[in-house]
Amino acid sequence: MAAYTTETITPKYHEALVAWQKKNFPEMEFLERNWSKYYPTQTPYQLFAKIGKLSSDAIQYGRMAGQPRFEKAGDMVGNMFYTARDIIRAQASTELGSIQQHRLTLEEAPTDAMKISILRIMAEELRHGYQMFWVFDHDASWRKPGHPDVAKETMDELLTMQLGNHVLDAFNIPFFNFLDNVIFATSIDLVGKYQLEMQKVFSYAPMARSMSPMLSEEGYHIGSGRGFLKELGIGATTDRGRYSIEEIQKAINAWIPRGLEMFGNERGGETAMAFGFKDRNNGTAQSEYYSEVREVVELVNVEIARTKVKDMTAPDARSLVREVQDTAETIQGVSPRDLLYIPDPKFFRHRGMEEIIFMPYDVHGNLITEDGGRPVGGEKYLAYLKSVLPDYYLATKDFAKYREGLLGREAPQPGKSYGW
Repeated sequence: MAAYTTETITPKYHEALVAWQKKNFPEMEFLERNWSKYYPTQTPYQLFAKIGKLSSDAIQYGRMAGQPRFEKAGDMVGNMFYTARDIIRAQASTELGSIQQHRLTLEEAPTDAMKISILRIMAEELRHGYQMFWVFDHDASWRKPGHPDVAKETMDELLTMQLGNHVLDAFNIPFFNFLDNVIFATSIDLVGKYQLEMQKVFSYAPMARSMSPMLSEEGYHIGSGRGFLKELGIGATTDRGRYSIEEIQKAINAWIPRGLEMFGNERGGETAMAFGFKDRNNGTAQSEYYSEVREVVELVNVEIARTKVKDMTAPDARSLVREVQDTAETIQGVSPRDLLYIPDPKFFRHRGMEEIIFMPYDVHGNLITEDGGRPVGGEKYLAYLKSVLPDYYLATKDFAKYREGLLGREAPQPGKSYGW
């Protein structure tokens, strides 16, 4: 029995998304024509919704656990209805936003294989956006009597979003070079995997049914990013690559804080659990994500060490990497500067727990202080950030917003949602 069934959305929005694709992603037509050449064992790409199966017909988490899942959005009341809308809107925005980002530097891919992989990622992100449109479009009960047409308003808004007005900060940062494509696929798509996993329990059944097919495709995106990061790391080690270890590290430093913030405030997420939308709170999911992304980078470091020390086994290389990073010493010709790391969760945060946002933590989680132990001021922290972030990122609106918040000590508005 097939793992999913397929459906298309109403012609109005199907045609609107096709028009969006022609404007924002015209290269997809090349991929469609050549799909069987590059992916001969994969089913040819098609733009439709994939409706998977539920693990249970009952709500699994929250205050309604054990009751039947909601088949109609209109049966959700009050904050539950609009919170569901906000989550689906954010999910759709990430899919469309990432296409706009990847396209900026698509032609800078170091190899044809990398370019084709990014094209496939973009095409599958478009299908994921289409999937979220299906969640809205197939269910007439999103249009409640006496309320605005929530589905229409949201889909129309999504079709007009550009870099700069997507829901989540990470999807408003323009890519500057192909290193951004790689770090994004490695770290930001990994956040997406966690969100999809958590949302498999979604108490609104159409959203839950959408998760498994999306997850199976997301695995390719993450795997591509990890493979490319390993290639770039080895290339930097042998001096045959396009980017240096320092350049790769600075890109990681820019993206990881925004990835951590995609989960929302570390102390939040209880409402989504209470409504049965997710199976973990923000802090738990963020901690699991951070551990996994550290493991990803350690595996890259293992290959870097094996490149520098011939005939070294992977277990021995892992031990060497950990010893080098723990002692900050050069061992067997491998120094800390040869290796990559994930910055501390407190570094460069402008959203999250009050005690860490806009605080001058360095990449290792140490508070940067002046004589007397007081945290350094904003200008001194900005000078530090300029030494550990990419030069091109410093010119972005995202960094300008951080600088404004840091110097003005403007925390996000209380109660304002900024995560999924």
